[in-house]
Amino acid sequence: MTSGITAKRLMQLDRLSYVDMIALLDQKDGHVVKDDDDGIIVALGDQMCSVARFCPIQDMASIISGRWPLVCVHDEELRRYLIEDGGYSNEEGCWSYSWWKSSIEVPECDFRVLDSSHFDAIMSSYNLADEEDIRRHLENGDIIGAYVDGQLAGYVGFHSEGSMGMLHVFEEYRRHGLGEALERADIRRALERGTVPYCHVFFSNQASQRLQEKIGLEKGERPVWWLWKD
Repeated sequence: MTSGITAKRLMQLDRLSYVDMIALLDQKDGHVVKDDDDGIIVALGDQMCSVARFCPIQDMASIISGRWPLVCVHDEELRRYLIEDGGYSNEEGCWSYSWWKSSIEVPECDFRVLDSSHFDAIMSSYNLADEEDIRRHLENGDIIGAYVDGQLAGYVGFHSEGSMGMLHVFEEYRRHGLGEALERADIRRALERGTVPYCHVFFSNQASQRLQEKIGLEKGERPVWWLWKD
């Protein structure tokens, strides 16, 4: 199957829940591993894969286990099987939120692409990416910051698989709408890159879920779980 055919099938199946798989195919190294009646697997090189399963768990798990260190699954049974029998780990599930309009309004703000000089500021305030990931994102221009009176007030970026994330506003600048402004700017950047703007929000992160709803992103019905092997 070509990427275009698989993306179209995912759109028809459930575009809101499988948005991460659709967006993954827009990445340079995104490709289709499997697309048939048993399920769909799309991958980003040998870094990670995302899975929609329609067949018995063992059949899909046998393809996944050990091949990718990072796996995104869209059903609870496969998540549980990969943890118990595949040696993967998982912390918490997420909801998918995505933006399907062609444009978005972004408030006036001093946005700047961040570089390696901002490494310490991000490392000290964001704990969901390791040192190597943050350095790579800064080198690739994946992270932008919002400045207030010449000072970095917050930032947002893209994860390696293309999702929006890393949203952080420093304490002294909160409650002024900067989080929403940064996410709107990130949505615009995703649209300019030609990809579907989306993010995964932890079940427990009620504040972020409210932000997605306020901006107008659509929520998928199926939760997703990220699993990894050390």
